[in-house]
Amino acid sequence: MIEDIKRWLAAQLVAVNSVRHCTIRREETREPDRDPSIIVDTWSGLFIHVVLLNDIPKPRALKKMISEATRCGVGMLYVLDADLFPADGERFIPDDGLVILHALYKDRIYTYRVQDDGPHIGQIHFKSFGHDEVEVWYGPDVQIRHLPSYRVWVKSPALIKGDWLIAYFGTEAFWKHAETSAAREAFRRQYRRQNGNSWKYVWDAGSSWREPGGERTNDTPAEPPPKPESKLDRSLALLGVNAQASEADVKAKFRQLARELHPDVSQLPKDEAEQRFKVINEAYTYIKATRRW
Repeated sequence: MIEDIKRWLAAQLVAVNSVRHCTIRREETREPDRDPSIIVDTWSGLFIHVVLLNDIPKPRALKKMISEATRCGVGMLYVLDADLFPADGERFIPDDGLVILHALYKDRIYTYRVQDDGPHIGQIHFKSFGHDEVEVWYGPDVQIRHLPSYRVWVKSPALIKGDWLIAYFGTEAFWKHAETSAAREAFRRQYRRQNGNSWKYVWDAGSSWREPGGERTNDTPAEPPPKPESKLDRSLALLGVNAQASEADVKAKFRQLARELHPDVSQLPKDEAEQRFKVINEAYTYIKATRRW
């Protein structure tokens, strides 16, 4: 299966404007801790090593590989088997190797999986809860249209602290979207009311639902979480805060989203940034005019 995924991924990468050609390394001839799965030659003269992993990498082996690649001017891109991760919405304490990859790739990890319609590249974000525990957020599938490579400075974890040369698929930070935060918070709030801390279903990207640990499905449960009841509820959900949030909490959340979505600073396309900023600004204005703290 891994050979089929590599051929499919190489074909996707060759279609990117910046890519000159790709070389596929056969599994029996490469050492997983040292050699890439695909070598990408770009028109700028930069090489990118894509590594497909079906095991969580050991932290020190991971650092050694990235260090050698950076020293040679090679960008690294890791893509992990999606089966290595818990179901969407579950909380767990990630392995140190996963924490390192999450820090390297702008708070995301890329995954691969094969479905009936063929291979897919996905993305996963870890939402921090407490000191070590995270909640797993599955994002939309990656449409491979870009392959930027750049240096990234990582402060934490300490083992990987430094300046590293990496590549990624140019995808935007889906977990920062107001709609994603609102959907997550509305889901949590509803199921806390119905089931306390026992969740029967988990929310999956693309408006799909599944039982924890189960396969993804496009079918919804018989009673999916309803939309917020009032305009105030909807406005709070758009900001990603609950009904018990204080005035300071709401203000802080609005400022955080404003820094991410304002058209002057956002990395989103200008039209999309303007629309999303307008939505959260209207929500915040309505909350201030309506809420009595």
